[in-house]
Amino acid sequence: MKNKILTLLLVNYSLVAGDVKITKNLDALVVKDNGKEIKIERIQDTKHRLTSSFSKTSRECPPFCIQPMNIGKVKTIGELELLDYIKEIEEKDSNMLLIDARTRDWYREGSVPTSINIPFTMLKEENKYLKRILSLLGAKEHNAKWNFDDVPKMIIFSNGIWDEQATKAIQSLTKLGCPEDKILYYRGGMQSWNILGLTIKKEVK
Repeated sequence: MKNKILTLLLVNYSLVAGDVKITKNLDALVVKDNGKEIKIERIQDTKHRLTSSFSKTSRECPPFCIQPMNIGKVKTIGELELLDYIKEIEEKDSNMLLIDARTRDWYREGSVPTSINIPFTMLKEENKYLKRILSLLGAKEHNAKWNFDDVPKMIIFSNGIWDEQATKAIQSLTKLGCPEDKILYYRGGMQSWNILGLTIKKEVK
């Protein structure tokens, strides 16, 4: 379904003064993304400050409006839960996808390691590639309706609590018939991921 194998290792190494851990019991995670090893850890410089667009506190609304905590009955998760799911993907060989629902230009700027990019625009009913995308996810069409039984659990995110791209992707999928328990919503998205200083993967141009 996706051309990558995730290999996860808990990394324990000697701590020195000033090390910034993920939790008191977790230093880092090492994953493989498209064959490339990436260590997910926090920025170790305690004086580091954001200088990207994620340092902004206010954006015009609409379109950059604060998103709801819950989208229907879809479960909302945070960073630690997301990291646990990444561990679960490897440890239990579970069927799960981490989906960045932002448009391609946002994705190229950096994303969560192991994520794949399915822009929310590709999930709109009027999109001419929708059937192909749903089929690739494992959905099956029957009598003009979609069956999502074989679709993996999907963790969906975008830029964060002010960004509607993930919200729209989730709404599109549920409207098409995807069960809400097949979806997890990482509401904090890239804003929270950046604020916590967690590792970003970038596409090689």
